[in-house]
Amino acid sequence: MPIVNLNRKLQKLDRSGISKRSHKKRLGKILISLLVVLTLIYFPTRGVYLSAKQLNVSAKQFSVAVKQNNLDLIKKELANTKSATDDLNGSLNWLFWMRIIPFVGGYYADAKHLSLAVGYDLEAAKKIVDGLEPYKAELGLLGQPIAGQDRVSQAVKILDKALPIIGSVEPLLGKARKEVEAIETAKYPEKFAGRSLKATLEGARGMIIGVHMAVVEQRGALEMAPSALGLREPKTYLILFQNDKELRATGGFMTAFATLKLENGHLSTTASDDIYRLDEKLLKVCLTKVCPLTPPAPIVRYLPEANGKPRTAWSMRDSNLSPDLPTAAFEFEKMYQLLGEGLPFDGIIYIDTQVVEELITVTGPIKVFDTTYTAEIDKRCNCPGVIYELEHYAEVASKGEDDRKAVLGTLMQSLLGTVLGAPPEKLPEFINVVVKLANHKHIMLYLHDNKTQQAVSKLNWTGEIKSPRGDYLHINDSNFAGGKSNLYVEERVILDINPDTGLHKLTIDYKNPQPFNVWLNGILRDYVRIYLPSGAKLISSKGSDDPVSALEDEKLAKTYFESFVTVRPQNSRKLEFEYESPVKLENGKFKLLIQKQPGAKDHHYTVKIKGSTKAEFDLVTDKELSI
Repeated sequence: MPIVNLNRKLQKLDRSGISKRSHKKRLGKILISLLVVLTLIYFPTRGVYLSAKQLNVSAKQFSVAVKQNNLDLIKKELANTKSATDDLNGSLNWLFWMRIIPFVGGYYADAKHLSLAVGYDLEAAKKIVDGLEPYKAELGLLGQPIAGQDRVSQAVKILDKALPIIGSVEPLLGKARKEVEAIETAKYPEKFAGRSLKATLEGARGMIIGVHMAVVEQRGALEMAPSALGLREPKTYLILFQNDKELRATGGFMTAFATLKLENGHLSTTASDDIYRLDEKLLKVCLTKVCPLTPPAPIVRYLPEANGKPRTAWSMRDSNLSPDLPTAAFEFEKMYQLLGEGLPFDGIIYIDTQVVEELITVTGPIKVFDTTYTAEIDKRCNCPGVIYELEHYAEVASKGEDDRKAVLGTLMQSLLGTVLGAPPEKLPEFINVVVKLANHKHIMLYLHDNKTQQAVSKLNWTGEIKSPRGDYLHINDSNFAGGKSNLYVEERVILDINPDTGLHKLTIDYKNPQPFNVWLNGILRDYVRIYLPSGAKLISSKGSDDPVSALEDEKLAKTYFESFVTVRPQNSRKLEFEYESPVKLENGKFKLLIQKQPGAKDHHYTVKIKGSTKAEFDLVTDKELSI
């Protein structure tokens, strides 16, 4: 009988038991890990995906409801969209742990901020829609689609009815704004999965912030809007087209005009012509009576007649000499009244070529009088085609040719028709473009109704020279001959300030990199004024063709330095000013307001404190700095 080693067998059994227990433990760990992954990653991620997909569907259905003009359907789809947003928020909550992961955490936080913001805005929308319920028949929200001009009319009436409700939704809109202000869009790529990501996100963020700004900071303008748009009685506005490529004090040389009539939100353009027609009428009137049209000194000195002789009369096309738009508009209207027609309009809307260019970028090409206006680059000027055609029209108008056509009114009518006929989902894009143009001083308003003008002034859409508490700078260029050279001329500004002593140095670099063109790009003869706080003292200057004068504008409460510089094509010039500002550092604080010239490009500014750079930026609108 073989001898059995019991100890060896026992050891083998022990190892087998331990192996089975170890295997069970590993299996348990795997199952637990799988459960954790499912709970923390898969299920929440799938929930986010499905919720986002449903939100997209609900948003599209809501858009369809808006198109169908059915308030009951709008309410239903609004509730569905809010439910989908809540589901998305709930799914995102399960991914809370992603906040602590470097890089990824920032994107998760942005998604959370955006979804919360949308939820708050949808709550606000529900309150407004509920408030419109008693007026749905009056507002035409019964399910019959409305197009074109009637859509604008309806929008004006809806705004009028919604105004009493707006105050109640402000807290919700404020919460939405706070959420999206935490989103940094700079880190996002332009495109993702073949779709525009960054622009879409920036547009959504800007819209949410803009809605809250409109309700809180721009409430007065909202309240005046129905009246200004002709809801209670017809309104007529004079549109003045300023050619910013031939820059003047308030935004450009005044090339053409048109009249815009608004009645219950319906828009139409009537009279339209170039500005020379008005001056021709004024000249005929002034041949029969004495007209107070003595030209200001800068016009006499720097803007001679075509034959080289000094001007003896001030024309309407050159009336925008003051950098303060209300002052310039007042001068224009004084001349207009000499025609014997009174003022057959309720205010003036100033626009420039940038307005037409950006609207055409959204609408697509527009054809007027066999000419196609497009945003595509034209090699004849190395600029958008619409700019070339507008500049060519301005050149034809300046020569006084008899067959020149009234382009502006027809072009604006075509643009308005295209905008009004666009799908409702394009409306936010148009609104964003118009608001941006006004913010950047390419659209400005001078309205006769004082309350409306004051409300619009708070939006900074009136081109006023301001009188802030603190230091101040405004550089104003006037192209007194030089073709349309402002199309090409670039400016870079360096302001080096000493807030302790008030001793500042201002440097302006002008550069025209393009070659000479007979009518498009010539020698820029630039009348330059530097506006500063009243009492500023000029210490020294360099670069001006004429001696620099320090003058006072009592109406604007400003000291300004008057200079003149010529900039040739493919050349550069520099102006330098050393001066003492009356504004000094006070209680450790120093403020500086830099005002942008209407119509000007977004020139690059560098602000230094005692030689060290404090800020660098493109001046897209007025800029306030605190030190």
